[in-house]
Amino acid sequence: MNSNLHILIVEDERAALEALEIGLKTEQWQIATASSRNEALNLLKSERIDLVVTDLKLKDGSGLDILNYIKAHHPRVSLIVITAHGSVDSAIEAIRGGAYDYIQKPFRMAELRRVIQRLGETILLRRENELLRQQLQGSQSLPELVGQSPRFRKIIEFIKQIAPAQSTVLITGESGTGKEVAATAIHHYSNRRGGPFVKINCGAIPENLLESELFGYEKGAFTGAQKQKKGKIELADDGTLFLDEIGDLARPMQVKLLRVLQDGEIERVGGTVTIQTDVRIVAATNTDLAEKVARGEFREDLFYRLNVISIDMPPLRERPEDVPLLAQYFVEKYNQINQKSVEGIAPEVLEIMKRYPWKGNVRELENMIERAVVLAQEKYLGLHHFPDLAGGVGAPQHGIGAEIGMSLAEIEKLAIERTLQYFHFDKNKTAMILQIGLATLYRKIKEYELPEK
Repeated sequence: MNSNLHILIVEDERAALEALEIGLKTEQWQIATASSRNEALNLLKSERIDLVVTDLKLKDGSGLDILNYIKAHHPRVSLIVITAHGSVDSAIEAIRGGAYDYIQKPFRMAELRRVIQRLGETILLRRENELLRQQLQGSQSLPELVGQSPRFRKIIEFIKQIAPAQSTVLITGESGTGKEVAATAIHHYSNRRGGPFVKINCGAIPENLLESELFGYEKGAFTGAQKQKKGKIELADDGTLFLDEIGDLARPMQVKLLRVLQDGEIERVGGTVTIQTDVRIVAATNTDLAEKVARGEFREDLFYRLNVISIDMPPLRERPEDVPLLAQYFVEKYNQINQKSVEGIAPEVLEIMKRYPWKGNVRELENMIERAVVLAQEKYLGLHHFPDLAGGVGAPQHGIGAEIGMSLAEIEKLAIERTLQYFHFDKNKTAMILQIGLATLYRKIKEYELPEK
């Protein structure tokens, strides 16, 4: 991602304009200049601008005119006004109108640079999250089938390739890797997409109830069977039946399922009529079925009937490049569900997430994002929104070396110093992680005589 900040300086006094250009130009800050309101508006129309720094009073208008134009035509562009002592009321009016901040003359260049640096972090953060949204839109062929890593793209293409077939599919992978999402995608891309997609978790239903859930029952088949009920297999006719946790299926049920796979025939519990069905079966498991076969816990003939086509869903830790896309997807999902307006996640948090082990895989990530979005009051999620990350691999877990007997002031000084060092003296990130304001951080640095870089 391009990390350069494009700044437009508007000042009608030539000497002041040149001084601002020289004082603000860096490798990361690309400077454009305008000596009038009209010139500034033309540049906003023709150039990419992230931030406008403008004098409040101009010979052909006002900085407020530029602010109003930005609000109407370029709402993503930020604005800082420079004002003389007698125009502070107008500067405050600009703040209320949407300007980010104002600087009062005379000012030190370092003061203006600090304001721009603070704002620039937000602009770049917003830009990175907008890029993630664009990548998300480009990568999504089905909701929650999110990922751009080479391995995951191959799985998506393989799903599209095998979906039109009638063969059974066995999806393997750790819990939370998205096996149900893959099964849904198979149905979505198949010729059966107009039919039902029926799901049942074989491990969540007691063995004595599973048969009636799968095969249905006739009226009077057992106590409480007051009317006929179709089972999941019959309900999935002309569609797809997803058997989750197939490895937990008891052996008597394995025999009955084998008949469905071989002949497409079922009989309801308590019934004598054979019912012909047309169902495609997709099964999933987080256990090693071949090992279960070797131990005599799973029928070998059923295993081979299920394992015609196999898909192995990789754990999230093996596709870390997909974590930012998934995280952004879940931010948007839970924004909508909870009527929130979180815009994204701080880049340093995403980097930690990419190194986190994710034992619960995508499901763990989703739960973590949901909790953060619900509780967040800020536009962007920082590390303090994800307490679980603190114990993960790659999180800044170096300790501060506090000892018994140290004063609170000494511990605070040490915490600030170590956090500054960890984030290479980036004040914005340090303040965010320590959950203090930027002004407070600068005051503490001065109070404790800490190095700033």
